[in-house]
Order: sequence, then C-alpha cells, then structure tokens
Amino acid sequence: MLAAGCTFASDPSVADPGDDTEDTPPPELPDDFGTVVNPPTDDGWVPPAFTATRFGVFYQISGDVLDVYQDPDHGLPMVANHAYIITHSHAVAFASKQLADLVHRRADFYYAPAFDLWDASHAGWQTASPAMLAQWGHEFRDAAIHAHADLFTFNECPTTTGSSANVRVQIARILRAIHDPDAQGRQLFGVTYFTQKPAIAGNWTEAGSDFFKAIDETSVALVVEYYHSNGYVCGNTTAALADHYFSLHDWLAASGEPAKISIASKKFTVLHSSRFDDGPSGWAGGDATQTTLANFQRALSRSAQVTRDTDGGVNRLAFGPVATSITQIGVQPRITALFRWHYLHTTAQASETSCIDNFGGNCSCN
Repeated sequence: MLAAGCTFASDPSVADPGDDTEDTPPPELPDDFGTVVNPPTDDGWVPPAFTATRFGVFYQISGDVLDVYQDPDHGLPMVANHAYIITHSHAVAFASKQLADLVHRRADFYYAPAFDLWDASHAGWQTASPAMLAQWGHEFRDAAIHAHADLFTFNECPTTTGSSANVRVQIARILRAIHDPDAQGRQLFGVTYFTQKPAIAGNWTEAGSDFFKAIDETSVALVVEYYHSNGYVCGNTTAALADHYFSLHDWLAASGEPAKISIASKKFTVLHSSRFDDGPSGWAGGDATQTTLANFQRALSRSAQVTRDTDGGVNRLAFGPVATSITQIGVQPRITALFRWHYLHTTAQASETSCIDNFGGNCSCN
C-alpha cells in the first residue's frame, strides 16, 4: 500500500492553467543538452523502425531523470512490444547527439528532438511559402538524423488548429517535409503534439480530413496535452475526467475516416502534467507550497488510472515536463511505478486496471 487520501488547494471551478486560450511563443525551456559547439556530421545513422504498440511518451527530460527511467530494477518496465519516447525541445540546436547517446543506453528508448513551431528560426510560419516550409522541414530532418534521432517531435499544434484551415495546411506541409526521405532514403516518423484547445472535440469547427491524414501518414503518436492542476484532477469525477481527456479520441473514432480511426486506435496519447515545484506555473501540476508530494502522487495516479481504463488509453500514456529544473525528482518513482502497474504486460491485462498497488486510496482525493 502506497498511501491514502488526497487534499488540494485549488478550486476546480476556477479556470485551470490547462485551459489555453491564446498562442504566444513560450519562454525558452531549460535544456541540459542544448550546448552544441560543432553540430554532428552525417555518419550514416539510420533511424530504426518503431514497431511497439504499447508505449510511453515523455516531454523535456534531464539526465538524472533518464537514469531513473532506465534503471533495470526500478525504472520503466523492459517488456516486449513496449517503447519509451523521449521528446525534447533544445535551446540552441535542433537536436543533440549527447542526449541521443544517453537515450540509446536502452534499446527500448527512442529519441525524438522537437521541431518547435515558435522557434525564432520559424518566424512567419503562418504565411511562409510551401518551398520555405519544405526547406525548414528538410533542414530539421537532416540535423536530427545527424544527431542520431529515432523519431521527430512536432511541438506543437496551436489553439487555433481546429478553427483555422490555414494553420492546418501549413502544419501538414511541415510534417510531410520532415517525414520526406533524405537522399539516402532515411526517414523520420513523428510525435505530434496538440495544445489543449484542439485536443477537445467541441473546438473543431471543420473536419480537417487532410490534416489528420498528414498526421497519420507521418507520425507514430498524437499527444494531446492536459496540463491540469492536481486540484482539477482531484476535483472532478473520474467519469468527467475520462470524457474530458478522450473527447477528441471519440470524435476521431466515430468519424468514419480511415486516418482518424487509425489515430484513435493506435496513436492517440493523453499527456498529464508531471510538474511539481514551488509556486504556480503554466505547466499547472502541483504547487509544492500548497500541497505535498504524496498528494500530488495521488493525483498522478488518478489521472493514470482514468487513462488506462478508457478506450484509447489502454496502451499509451504520457507525462511532461519531467526535467528536474521544472519538476522535483521525487515525482519520478511514482511515474515509473505507474507504468509498471498499468502497462506491464506485452498486451493489456485486466490486472492492470485497478488503482496502483490495488488500493483505491492511492487514486482518491479528499
């Protein structure tokens, strides 16, 4: 038994930081692997095939957290048909071979550097020509492959994605450009991120058929971001959370369109905020001055159980940010334990569906 009870300081009726309403370039993220004096040259690296059907996705990592995740005894489970994707935004470079080498210490870990839409080098993307978008995509692809990337991350589809045809067309062009084979035939598949607004079905005013086709053609995962506070997670019923997290999944699955159905069944991945540190944050999560680590761990467990028990979340789960410059490392043992409980077996099992440690109190809030 891990612990019982959960208290929270924030009122779930108050607008949650996860409810994004505008698109602005985010502040530069801390990056332990961002200093690249001489970008790596092409040594013939060929990205491996990604075949796992059960996987975890993590955003923005640090070396000490990667050590925890890769620990053979207490880290993320090493099981056939499983994989762990490390998605990362770099401060001053597209990709880092230093991080790639660390990620590759375990064969079931995959490195996916981020094409950051709001990076200064991509200014004007909304109106850039198809040729310019293709150039950006190919330059990023080449830099990522030279740094031994396995996949790429697209970070991220903005809040206007569901309402702006232009946004969707431009992003689809970028995704397809990054995915284009290079002169040696090497190709990267992606992890595409949605901010919260397009992650909710009710915010789609158009079908976006070609856009979702582009995602399905180019990506192994569509990650929908829910950077909610522990108060929000604890203050809503599990049924309400499931409806919230999976409304887009259900919309895609009911569309009758092959690409959308493929995404819903094999690629749709819910990301929960793993941020726990002093003070409020746009990442939401837990404010360590207002709640305890134990309480935040219960909120994480509640979110994970809801995800695991809802169609579309049976095989996939994501957390972010996980770097210790943003979240305290004490959060990480609970994250690895959640994967060992809910995503342990080669295929889904009934034994994975209960709250962690088979104790409901670990997912309950007071």
